[in-house]
Amino acid sequence: MNGPWNPAAGGRLEQALVYGLGLSGRAAVRLLLAQGVAVEAVDDKAVDRGDLEESVTLLPGGTLRQLPPGVDLVVVSPGVPLDRPLLEDARRCGVPVIAEVELAFPFLDGPVVAITGSNGKSTTTAMTGEMVKAGGLTAEVCGNIGEPLAGKIAGPPGRVFVVEMSSFQIEGIATFRPKAAAFLNLSEDHLDRYGDLEAYGAAKKRLFRDMEPGDVAVLNADDPETLRTETRARRRLFSRLGPVEDGCYATEEGRVVEVDGGVETPLFHASDVPLAGVQNLENAMAAALLARAVGVEPDAIRAALRSFQGLPHRLQKVGERGGVAFYDDSKGTNPGATMKAIEGFADGTVHLILGGRNKDADLATLTPMVARKARRAYLIGEAAAEFAAALGDAVPFELSETLDRAVRSAAEQARPGEAVVLSPACASFDQFRNFNHRGDVFQELVRDLIGASHG
Repeated sequence: MNGPWNPAAGGRLEQALVYGLGLSGRAAVRLLLAQGVAVEAVDDKAVDRGDLEESVTLLPGGTLRQLPPGVDLVVVSPGVPLDRPLLEDARRCGVPVIAEVELAFPFLDGPVVAITGSNGKSTTTAMTGEMVKAGGLTAEVCGNIGEPLAGKIAGPPGRVFVVEMSSFQIEGIATFRPKAAAFLNLSEDHLDRYGDLEAYGAAKKRLFRDMEPGDVAVLNADDPETLRTETRARRRLFSRLGPVEDGCYATEEGRVVEVDGGVETPLFHASDVPLAGVQNLENAMAAALLARAVGVEPDAIRAALRSFQGLPHRLQKVGERGGVAFYDDSKGTNPGATMKAIEGFADGTVHLILGGRNKDADLATLTPMVARKARRAYLIGEAAAEFAAALGDAVPFELSETLDRAVRSAAEQARPGEAVVLSPACASFDQFRNFNHRGDVFQELVRDLIGASHG
């Protein structure tokens, strides 16, 4: 970043380059055109013009190394690494390189509530949005969850923008300042981009850098890395394991209590959270504190939780056969997510499907939890051999290679009262288009099994 993007600071933006033409890139193009800015666009892959206006100049992707003349601003999509030669050239030329969320931020007429973390971002974002709506406010749920912030500019003032933020997006902010923001957790992920956990965490902590004392930073008291976040904002903590001085915590009886100025107020009960997994209790606590930051009352928080349907592929119960439950946690794409997913199951009852494409994570961090919770593991995809080495003799496993073989074998060996869980701890791109595709295939396989058992 060479300087802030601020359209109110004077000077006219004449020409911009948008790098990456996925959802966020195309939303950025539309916003820039609406502001009368000439737009050039480029993508590393071959893309169709699609819905792009004819006035947009499509540049050849992949080999473009120098910034075209006349460009005043570069907007980069989350999937584009910031060390691309074109972006390095832009920075050498003093041209700001920003994310689509940064482009949109100056145009927002309402408070921003932001959510980041290694795991649980989408669920927490969706929960927060439902709580805000239950509190009588208008919520725009957007960001990394699938709806670009730049596409939400038009609308009445006073809307609450509930924005899921990936580390890739946060890398490209300069003036973006949320009224409230949550850092849910930090575990090994995207190390193929960042190199180590410290750099990955630093990218996420940037979100809190420019927050002020009147803002609210919601941090996980049970995660030491999130607690190291430096910010001037009010620090409100959530904990599943014990009391906090400012924030909320879960009691042994399952009550979640807010602590504010020494006064305790009941927020909700763990039984109000209709989703499986201890991680979803944590997500609900974080969402509740974010909703409280914009004035939502506890009654509305409880009502929103009780009616919350959850998101696909996040420890989603697919069905049962012969007393065996099947869960789709295809979104569990790193070891931290998988550990949270299986933590709430009874010891020795899980038939766990692991594997895919590792993102340079240390898979051995999973071994103690898998040894405790799993009766057997089924290893698929590129990382199968890595998992075999990591698990050793801690738990019986088989090299299933493909998801269909893993599901069939797990279903044959699972006993009543046990669960077959797809929580791969890896990306899906070795055998599937994305985690949604992997989860859809798993659900289809399970439905076929259940249908066959009733046939």
